[in-house]
Amino acid sequence: MYMKVKVIFWLGIALLTISCNSQTDIAMGNGTAWGVGSFNSNGKRIYFTATSEGGSAITYSGGPSTGMMMMGGNLACVSCHGTDARGGRHTMHIQSMDAPDIRWSALSGEHHEEQTDMEENHKHETYNFEAFHNAVEGGKHPDGDELKEDMPRWNMVDADLKDLMDYLKSLQ
Repeated sequence: MYMKVKVIFWLGIALLTISCNSQTDIAMGNGTAWGVGSFNSNGKRIYFTATSEGGSAITYSGGPSTGMMMMGGNLACVSCHGTDARGGRHTMHIQSMDAPDIRWSALSGEHHEEQTDMEENHKHETYNFEAFHNAVEGGKHPDGDELKEDMPRWNMVDADLKDLMDYLKSLQ
């Protein structure tokens, strides 16, 4: 019995150490817990981790009232828009929110799926790079209307923003 408890104790310490080291790497701007080569593009890396290829975190202001994910992790696009960027209704820290479809085909008007209540039937002009920049950083639709407060205002350099846009264009 003593040996079993001792093994469980040391296994717990090892897991805690690994977890803390990963969180320290993230906090220190050394990338994420994702390994090198985990993503086939910088845009995909940004979407899933909110870090650029250089490993530096992409900062933001605003967003969900909680500001962070559980266990102290930061938000990334995937946090709200999902792994396929189609958005949807979800609950984060007991707060329900609706995230729109941000695949480029939806933003640019290339497909004409029926709008949902999530989008509050907001008719917006189609997106180009400038409009995308204004939405991601300034929180504005192409027509100038404000995006919901749940949308963080990201601080991104144009090269990273273009990479993210290219990634969203690659999604079907």
